[in-house]
Amino acid sequence: MGNDLSPIWEILKITLPALIVFLTAYFLFRDMLESSEKQRELDFRVTNSKQVLPIRLQAYERLAMLLERISPQNLLIRVPPHDLKASDFHHQLLANIRQEFEHNLSQQIYVTPQLWEIIRKTRENLVSIINKSAEEIDLQAPALLLSNKIIENYIAEQSSLITLALNELKKETGKLF
Repeated sequence: MGNDLSPIWEILKITLPALIVFLTAYFLFRDMLESSEKQRELDFRVTNSKQVLPIRLQAYERLAMLLERISPQNLLIRVPPHDLKASDFHHQLLANIRQEFEHNLSQQIYVTPQLWEIIRKTRENLVSIINKSAEEIDLQAPALLLSNKIIENYIAEQSSLITLALNELKKETGKLF
């Protein structure tokens, strides 16, 4: 029986150290490859962030401009009510908001979905205020009457969505640094 174990011991003497060397080399190479991969990912992110960061900042700037441009106080200055009927003025205001929003639609890929949703809801809220104001007056009346009604309804609703959206925009921008 003792002789039967002798070949097994001989095989174990050879294979056990070889197995230990193999496992050591395997784990060392695996760790080295993982470390190398992490370094490549880090290098890619650093390089990518140098290119993407200015684009993201530009997107935040454009969205801030969008919010400022569609705020009632600025919108009513940019789209003057001179010699227009309230109905024509109403359509011009809505067209202006739609145009501003569509012009900046692509910026959503650079901001979080939560921020984009806030911006979208802000626009919808302003459109709602303008529509509500248009319903409350005679559409054949002078556009100045609609302009006053919009400001009145905006103040009455104490709508601070633009301020909230701008604050969220600033908060998200601050996370970049």
